[in-house]
Amino acid sequence: MKKQDRLLLMIAICGELPANLTGQVVGSDSYAAALITRLKREGYISARSKDGCRGYVLRAKGRRHVLTICEDDAGFFLHGAIQTSHVKSEVNKRIRLHRMSEVWVFLWKAGVCIFQSQKPAWKTVSEGNGVETAVYYGSLEFKGDSDAIKGSRACGVLLSGNAAYVVYNTMGQRMKWAKKMERSMRVWTERLLLKGGSSHMADALILGENPVFLRELLESDGGIRKNLFQVDDIYEHYYYVPVCGSAAVQIWLLVDGEKRTRLYQFLSGALSKKREKEYAICDGYDAYGNPVYFCHELELRHLLRVKQEIAWNQAGCVLCLDYQEAALRMYFGEKMKIQAVITERLTEYLQQGV
Repeated sequence: MKKQDRLLLMIAICGELPANLTGQVVGSDSYAAALITRLKREGYISARSKDGCRGYVLRAKGRRHVLTICEDDAGFFLHGAIQTSHVKSEVNKRIRLHRMSEVWVFLWKAGVCIFQSQKPAWKTVSEGNGVETAVYYGSLEFKGDSDAIKGSRACGVLLSGNAAYVVYNTMGQRMKWAKKMERSMRVWTERLLLKGGSSHMADALILGENPVFLRELLESDGGIRKNLFQVDDIYEHYYYVPVCGSAAVQIWLLVDGEKRTRLYQFLSGALSKKREKEYAICDGYDAYGNPVYFCHELELRHLLRVKQEIAWNQAGCVLCLDYQEAALRMYFGEKMKIQAVITERLTEYLQQGV
């Protein structure tokens, strides 16, 4: 597919594509700038800039072109009363589209199947047919199935084999969080898994603006009105993934159980002694008998437990990935021993034999 057509298709799916994502879609910021200028001049797209929110939407000519070249992928989003074909001007609705757009683009860049021609139709999934590869369904693709989940802040659902993640995007501030609505979202997702023959629980996958924002989520108390996100008991696991290129490896590990196991075995090779109890917080011990904690998954509940245990023991070592190191050092304190795996080398290791 031509880069121009890929960009137009992504705008069709997103409704309004944030201006800062165009370079990621076509692979170059400079080329994206030239392409955007030409597409605007030729009447395919128009720019929207208001209240500090800048993005691009399709014009009638652009919609006709996208439907001509990729009806299978764009038809759902451009036909009928779907939200993305009737882009609103209210800033809160535009920010909602931008939040969802970041998820579409980030997961696509990480290798997840997002286009409708690449994944099973949502109807077949909701009827109990499982999926084998990693696929993502945006909320517009399934929220019409149930009124119980319309108030959820979820951007979509990431499915892979027997695993399921309800995907949120908190961007650079704590998102609103209604426990009743998000519990309904989790239950609805798990019911979907049961139809497919899986008894696995659904976990939460939270995307954020950068690694450093992790600390704010971990220390959140829900705000004055208790309507903002804080780690609670709705999901057993909350995985935080910063929206940066290096963090694609976290997505690979979450959707591929084999890669996840290989990394755990690799990290365990650095331990002098493995943990004695199955439910111990630490993953093992170093040569001096100090506990070692694997924190590369950035699972929020685990990080909270690790900090609490470190406060008791006054000793320990945290293993993470290099782009996570600064954020974890801020959270655990400068005195905490942190060892970082180089993400580039880890990527090469995980791709061996693929």
